[in-house]
Amino acid sequence: MSRYFGARLTAAALLLTAMLGPAAAGYLDENPDEVFAGVYERLGTLPLQAARDPFVWLRLQELKREPCDQKSVSDLALMLDKLGYRRQAAEGLYRFVRECGAPLTALQRAADTYMKLTDYPKAVEVADEYVRRAPSNREAHYLRATALAGAGDHQRALADYSDTIELSPDKAKVASRVFTQMAETYAALKRYCEAVAPISLWVSFDPRARDTSQTQRMIADYERQGNCAASTDAHHERFPLRGQKSVVVVKAEINGVKGSFILDTGASYVSVRTAFAERAKLPQGGGSDITLMTANGETKARLSRADKVKLNSLQATGIPVAVQDGDRKDYGSGIDGLLGMSFLSRFDVQITADFVEVRPRRTQKP
Repeated sequence: MSRYFGARLTAAALLLTAMLGPAAAGYLDENPDEVFAGVYERLGTLPLQAARDPFVWLRLQELKREPCDQKSVSDLALMLDKLGYRRQAAEGLYRFVRECGAPLTALQRAADTYMKLTDYPKAVEVADEYVRRAPSNREAHYLRATALAGAGDHQRALADYSDTIELSPDKAKVASRVFTQMAETYAALKRYCEAVAPISLWVSFDPRARDTSQTQRMIADYERQGNCAASTDAHHERFPLRGQKSVVVVKAEINGVKGSFILDTGASYVSVRTAFAERAKLPQGGGSDITLMTANGETKARLSRADKVKLNSLQATGIPVAVQDGDRKDYGSGIDGLLGMSFLSRFDVQITADFVEVRPRRTQKP
């Protein structure tokens, strides 16, 4: 069987040589380290056995003539992967993009391959390059988030999971795995109360379909581990809509510090100004920068957390908070920030033409 298979490979190689002429027969006897020295310098050296594969040899010849031929490098990487030289395939794609500037999808393929090889630090390096070249690409951020989580850098992974959600045109359509993986990343840091936030946010986009016994169990498990279930003596809180823009301004407390906040169900996070964050003693060191989508476009903030947020009788602990750089005026005069979904999604929120009602979350009966 093996002799028959080997004979078939030899016959195929001879047929390929005959079809392409004597000039293509170099893979049989020439030294690829010499023939393709320039290609190897750009893309990395290949093992002799890999280079002598007829298909690989021809792709190397193409890349020798056309150093930035995207089809050639793609075909080369596919064949190297099939032959079992996956690391060389990933390295070639990564270095090709750095040399030629495109295609960015090659960086995704390379990082995916490194993760399959369980080389998460290298996958992070490639994903860093992807994000650097495409800072507003949510796929690039998700790729880096999974690589960072695999490498154990959970703090940085949180920021990229957040950006994956924020940079999506429709957050409700973001895959559930992004939210569950973000929750798992919080849990890996033993910040179980904060792990509730991404699950609750995902549920809030479509409560009828997503508020299930499974998601309730996930939330309850994190609340139990963090000892942070919402207060049982809370009751319904109703806030009238006022003005042409139907803005609701509420008085709330963060870590016991009172402030004025816009109740904003479109904001993923409770967001505050730096000055308020300092008064409320919100940690700002060691966090990661995240992207926020506002009415004025993209802006950066520091991912932090509040020990407790209280809105009248409603309160929750371990709330992710975004701290805006500087003393931004985006919120309006006299406003300290936004009371967003990292807090509100811990409750049921009902919006009518005249008011917004926030009430304790109901649980489904088994």
